[in-house]
Amino acid sequence: MPERAVIADLIEVDPVLRTMELDRETLLAVIAYADAERALCTSNDVKGFNLITMHDKAARGLREKFAGSRWEKDETDNQAGIRHPILKLRVIPCNFDDNAGNPDKQVTPRPRHLKGGASRKKIRCNQTGWLPGLDLPPVRDEYETWVLGIFADDETRSAELSLPLSFIGGQFSDFQTRIILDTGAHDNGAAARKSPEGEAPTEIVNIPIKRK
Repeated sequence: MPERAVIADLIEVDPVLRTMELDRETLLAVIAYADAERALCTSNDVKGFNLITMHDKAARGLREKFAGSRWEKDETDNQAGIRHPILKLRVIPCNFDDNAGNPDKQVTPRPRHLKGGASRKKIRCNQTGWLPGLDLPPVRDEYETWVLGIFADDETRSAELSLPLSFIGGQFSDFQTRIILDTGAHDNGAAARKSPEGEAPTEIVNIPIKRK
């Protein structure tokens, strides 16, 4: 089974995102937009409306920033996001707990609300064909689904783009790859930063991208 990867240094983050036809600055703009809309919620709103708003505006931001000739709007299983028909990639937003953006490999962020059958099916598709020893039912969805995991409150904001591989008790329980976009309160000067000039990455992380 491939080793789990956490990609945090910009010298590695940017090239990986380019292979997915995404870019960090635009993803951060989407997150900032969603957070600004969330911040307008007050205690007079319906309970949980701040998370609903964050999710909705993140999905809208992804569509407004990326949908066009390559990426397109996606509503598979009523989960709002975008998909890339050529690369067979999908991105959906999710409210993560405060471990979002934490570059510690021992940490696994969790959704702030339990996920349902649609998320479970997408994870099963992520597993199909290259996780050994799994007896999985046929899955027609050929897209690999990445999660734009965001945590935000009135004090801090952090985010990552992650590929979930397992789903236990209504939670994402494991990730194949976590691409750190914003470390937020977890920033210790070693993650989501530019490497010193002339410094080469110590490890090249290869992420398979499906093409037609």
